[in-house]
Amino acid sequence: MKNICFIANYYKTDVFVEIAKVLKADHVKSFWIIPNRKQYETLKTMFPNNQLLYIGKKEVLAHKNNESNIDLKINELVFGDRVLREESETWTFDYLLKLQELVYKFIKNNSIQFIFGEVTWAHELVVHRLTLAAKELKCQYLNPHTIRIPNGRFAFFTDEFQSKIKEVYPSSDLNTDSIQLEKPSYLGINDKLIAKKGTLKYNLVLIKNFIFRTNQDPNDPTLYSSALTQFKIRFAEIFNRFIFKRFVSEILIQNLPQNKKMLLFTLHKQPEASIDVIGRYYENQLELITNIWRVLPENYILIVKEHSNAIGDRNFSFYKSVQKLRNTYLINNKTDSYDLLDKCAAVFTVSGTIAYEAALKGKKAFTFAPVFFNGMNGCLEVSWKDFKNKSLESLINKDQQTLGVNEFSSWLLKNSFKGIMSDSFGDPRCMHQDNIKLLSTAFLIVIK
Repeated sequence: MKNICFIANYYKTDVFVEIAKVLKADHVKSFWIIPNRKQYETLKTMFPNNQLLYIGKKEVLAHKNNESNIDLKINELVFGDRVLREESETWTFDYLLKLQELVYKFIKNNSIQFIFGEVTWAHELVVHRLTLAAKELKCQYLNPHTIRIPNGRFAFFTDEFQSKIKEVYPSSDLNTDSIQLEKPSYLGINDKLIAKKGTLKYNLVLIKNFIFRTNQDPNDPTLYSSALTQFKIRFAEIFNRFIFKRFVSEILIQNLPQNKKMLLFTLHKQPEASIDVIGRYYENQLELITNIWRVLPENYILIVKEHSNAIGDRNFSFYKSVQKLRNTYLINNKTDSYDLLDKCAAVFTVSGTIAYEAALKGKKAFTFAPVFFNGMNGCLEVSWKDFKNKSLESLINKDQQTLGVNEFSSWLLKNSFKGIMSDSFGDPRCMHQDNIKLLSTAFLIVIK
């Protein structure tokens, strides 16, 4: 019997439940860590209560003992969590400190060997870091996540930056074909979400949910305790979206200067794990743009592209600050990224897929966070030390001792699996029976 644990996470929980049902037939016992009361009550009808750890605020804070001396960088976790950083310090730090002891006992007492979860919320990262620090638990945290390109494949990431993949080399799923450039399927889902955000109906539903506190759980550490805090954040998004559409000017690709080389910087949606967790210490995107601009040669221009799904995240002053920088242009957010890649000399991003796409096109790409596609020639992780000590062109012309596209493709395809790893709301296809079978097979290979 193998003992594993899932961390419940909104609509991703639906997928994990279906996988757990399949794994049970292969003598895999599933435990759960659950932050939401409603999901806790639902899971109690499916799994024995002794296999569930409910981590609501009150339940964790009521824990009297706090004997853990393992340093998990709690300050860093609170700062990077989109909800906890807006909450009162009277409970947030104490909650995470007490949580690590409760989770430690839960893993130890149940001999849990694998934990599967996301790397978004602070409580998930507490569990992740605990499994790494407490070697005696002999438990591994794995983050099942899409590999972006090619579509319909996922891997098990072993670190919170999604830069390291568990190497399993499944003999039944070998493929040595080169990865072909294609738009990630989640872009189509984002487009539908963007269209919905612009409708009166969508915004009226937001207002209704706020007034009646629909689906709100004040005991859930991933939800705002204060209705006023939630209102301010949601109102700011709607206001910023209104201002952007009417007052922010973007340039068309054909109107860019034609006599200079082009650098591309793509903005991340924020708050989002890709920037606040994976891109930790590089989360100030205006500062990133400014520092790239500092080393911009005279024969270059810097193009900044807004993430179409992030319109509303940033205020008007952000865009004005970008446009004040000499030889810097805010490109129309609807511009096809592949057209920009064809014209640019290099791409800068924190952890975005654009760097992966650039490398597949044979273009130089730079990420400020470590990502798994840094293993491909042409895609380099950089830091401010590189900017201080080298010229921009020396960075662009730097040779790398990494894998070519064919070698990288072979490695990635051997260590990833067929299957849509998403959630039941974002991509309902992941709940189809055939897909659950694919996902469960991959989980079994990793577990056994």
